[in-house]
Amino acid sequence: MRGSVTSDILQRRRVRAAQLFERGWRVTDIANALQVSPAAVSQWLRTYRTHGIVGLHSTPKTGAPMRLTQRHQMLLRALVMDSPTEHGLDAEHWDRALLQQMVKRLFGVTYSLQHIGRLLKRLLADKQPLPSVTRLELTDLLKKSDIARIRTRISGSNGKR
Repeated sequence: MRGSVTSDILQRRRVRAAQLFERGWRVTDIANALQVSPAAVSQWLRTYRTHGIVGLHSTPKTGAPMRLTQRHQMLLRALVMDSPTEHGLDAEHWDRALLQQMVKRLFGVTYSLQHIGRLLKRLLADKQPLPSVTRLELTDLLKKSDIARIRTRISGSNGKR
């Protein structure tokens, strides 16, 4: 898999530092030529001596694994496309706290309100058409998740949203 343009450029710079070092250049001269700190060059050379050129290659940054599958995200998108009142909830619009409770209840996943906000923004920005079966799946999932219990908890905790 190919990395981004930036990671390719940074990788070439690390490899170039190793090549210059092999030609007898000093660390400070390499740092000046590449416009980086001598500490960075020293770190690259330490990696180069330990792992060779391969150690200087960029590696993909995957981050934490997703806790919601693509299917779950499609179901959530179908959910937020409707008003909460269409699902019997006592709220006029989807907010972070309400969606956080629904994600926990439907999928057993807990996210911070900050992350829920990013998720909600991404869901609302997605304009791809949803497969018709997604709405049927969502209806079935909501029936199984004891929606009445969610209604009670939301209404009782903060009143009307």
